Amino acid sequence: MKVYLVTDLEGVGGVWDWDHGQWSPEERARARSLLTGEVNAAVEGFLLGGASEVIVNDGHGVGYSIDIEDVHPRARVIHGQDRPIWLPLFDGTFAATGLVGAHAKANTAGANLCHTMSSLSIDGYWVNDVSIGEIGLQAITAGHFGVPFVFLSGDEYACREVSELIPGVRTVATKLGLSTRSACTLSPAACREGIREGAAASMELIGTVEPLTLGSPLVFRERRQRPDFDGRVPGEGERILSRWEREISATDPIDLTCKLYGYRPPA
Repeated sequence: MKVYLVTDLEGVGGVWDWDHGQWSPEERARARSLLTGEVNAAVEGFLLGGASEVIVNDGHGVGYSIDIEDVHPRARVIHGQDRPIWLPLFDGTFAATGLVGAHAKANTAGANLCHTMSSLSIDGYWVNDVSIGEIGLQAITAGHFGVPFVFLSGDEYACREVSELIPGVRTVATKLGLSTRSACTLSPAACREGIREGAAASMELIGTVEPLTLGSPLVFRERRQRPDFDGRVPGEGERILSRWEREISATDPIDLTCKLYGYRPPA
């Protein structure tokens, strides 16, 4: 059984502030080490639970947040920029997907480092009138292939968010957000122990937790905090609702992410 693990950085235990190019080399190295420890714990857990292979998508920033020299020897890591599609190599041959280092979606009160995708100007995403963030977008993309989202670790608020979308999903809180830039965090050892146990247990959910789907076709709505769509020429399937809002019509999540982020549709 193959598992596809996506990673982020803001939900890792011990990370509480943004990485906007202002961290010292020591701070950045520490954050990468903390993330890599949590990734390795998840990989170990999935393997203990019966996974035959784990592919890890280094999903934060420019895709160079995992310390490849210290990563688990059984993992394969996707990293780097200019990717051909949002979740490279993902398809229906995977038994499950999960996320390590998760943060809550934009405008989640109390959540540490909450936001949606790469721009802090994004006020919210909705797909067929369901509010989602990065967690939900990954889950419906997996659901398109019939793959369940079974595991998540990160901020307590991210755990609550995914549990509302996917009943029965296994979650491990590494910290509790106190505000956008503060949190009460577990120790790295406690985070890794919980992630290892949670990932292993999540493998038992395959066949029980349903893949997340929001129907077809999809109507995606995005709202911004700034008038970013002022004077914008609509793209394919796009409708400008106001200076702050737009809609995108798509046949499925793959079509949506291609239109949203400029990927070429798969052949």
